[in-house]
Amino acid sequence: MAGNDYNWRMTGPRESNTGQPDWFHDYFEAEAIDGFVGDPAGNLAYAYLRCSSSGQVEEGRSGLPRQLQHVAEAARANHLKITWETVYFDDHTGFEFRHRPALSALRREIKNPKRISNVLIIEYLDRLSRNADWHQGFLLEEMNERNIKVIFWKSFSSRIERAVIGAISQEGMEQAKQRMAEGNIFKAKDGRVTARVSAYGYIFVDSTGRQGETAKRDTHYAPHPQEADVVRFIYTKVALEGHSLRALSVILQERFPPPKHMAHWEPMLIGLIIRNPVYKGEFVAHRYQYVKVLKEGLPGEPARPIQKKIQRPREEWIIVPVPALVSPELWEMANRTLAKNSQMSRRNAKAPYLLTGLVRCAKCGYSYIGRHKTKKGRSGQVWCLAFYRCSARANRAPHVVREIACTQGQVACHVLDEAVWSAICKLLLEPRLLLDVLENELEGGENVERTRQVRFLETEIREKDLEDAKLYRAYQADVFDEFEYATRRKLLKESRRNLEADLEELRDRVLSREELEERKSLILSLAQQMAATGLSLDAPFEVRQQVLKLLVDQIVLDAKEGWFRIEGVIRGKYPLPTSHVETIESIPVDTGSSRRPS
Repeated sequence: MAGNDYNWRMTGPRESNTGQPDWFHDYFEAEAIDGFVGDPAGNLAYAYLRCSSSGQVEEGRSGLPRQLQHVAEAARANHLKITWETVYFDDHTGFEFRHRPALSALRREIKNPKRISNVLIIEYLDRLSRNADWHQGFLLEEMNERNIKVIFWKSFSSRIERAVIGAISQEGMEQAKQRMAEGNIFKAKDGRVTARVSAYGYIFVDSTGRQGETAKRDTHYAPHPQEADVVRFIYTKVALEGHSLRALSVILQERFPPPKHMAHWEPMLIGLIIRNPVYKGEFVAHRYQYVKVLKEGLPGEPARPIQKKIQRPREEWIIVPVPALVSPELWEMANRTLAKNSQMSRRNAKAPYLLTGLVRCAKCGYSYIGRHKTKKGRSGQVWCLAFYRCSARANRAPHVVREIACTQGQVACHVLDEAVWSAICKLLLEPRLLLDVLENELEGGENVERTRQVRFLETEIREKDLEDAKLYRAYQADVFDEFEYATRRKLLKESRRNLEADLEELRDRVLSREELEERKSLILSLAQQMAATGLSLDAPFEVRQQVLKLLVDQIVLDAKEGWFRIEGVIRGKYPLPTSHVETIESIPVDTGSSRRPS
């Protein structure tokens, strides 16, 4: 099972459809007495468990059952009991505590005035977080402020010991990452496959061709008995018969089951298979890396750093020979056909649409996309027809369209654009409503949470500066020599740099009073401009786009029922004009120009 299948709070009976694996309920029942883990006569307590990798939650593995046993020991020693409903569990959720669903749910529960316990049991400190720089301290301080007593199976006696334990855990994680990366490079150079999941068309075997446990370490590829033939079929249909990806997806859906974890044969999936060099006998290792890049935030929010997967330079790639499923010539021919199909596609033409990326279908959740069509009238005049349509029905194979079963019609661009813009203009003429919304955002939960984290980090950085001064005084007093001093100071400075980096990221995401006033000023300026110049309904495209970016996060559209809902700084549900579905905007086209109209 995939790791993401296990992100849940373990609540409800075993039969409920809440996502928890039955096998872990068996472990819980085996450890429990009269339905309680720990001391059945004790007071109620929460428990938090976290597995850092999907392998730790596989049935029969030691990670999760071991944590439960240790939590049970701590509960008995402290005369506490844990029920199935008070266990919170996260699986494979990465480094950031903010990205753990169960921990987030537990933090909300702790803040609830009607919570059922004031005690939380965790196995080790690093189950709470491996980040010793500030995550651990922030979470523990937050729980202390809520009068939650945290009990660890492996406890610590002081802040210094916590910092040491946390630093060891964090350093161990970083070293494990480095060892894993170096191990993969060595493995690839040794001629072994480094993939964790086999590519479609292949199975894992060892160097002797046997499947099983040895193939996990001595990992090689062998053709899958059935899937390899499907791969050859795909390349033949594209390279020799010129099938498009969409047409081929229909054929594959009728004849072959889709790959594991996929509901359909999607054109995009087929394209990925055709472009993958593994099928011509070249498994590429050490191809990708993760780097921090800035991601544009929501309208009015600053960009924030995220991790992005990018390709390394080709000279750093490691090519591992594997059994080829198609010849290099057939592989090249299929990729040339794919590139040619893409080049000649009618969908390549680009045109600006006012609501690009903002509109979502109220029925199926897919995004609406803009489309242009040209039409020639009886008099020879050429018209451009502009409309929005739900992407669940656009350019998808028929079997996918039937599965999604969205029946929303297309909407003329001018109908939806003008309806949305008219609603925004009315609110801009009454800017006090928008200013009140911004004030609420400043005092909102997320902004308050980030502000608390900023203050905590600022305190931690001041503590690091005091520790640095104490360290220097200890060195002057000959408590340790220059080598130990240099080592300790290096670790201290590195920790401080990490704190400063996190602080900078959080400060960028906090809405300050100054930023709020700037946004208010912009809204008032726009409102005054529209009131003074009469641009409220016929503002230039660029002006409309700027206002939309600032005020709108998303527009939910139900074309059949005739309404749309704006979400963002502006909020509200509004009607569409009548006779809007399946209508299209007509704009004369200058046939002497190759430019598409906007």
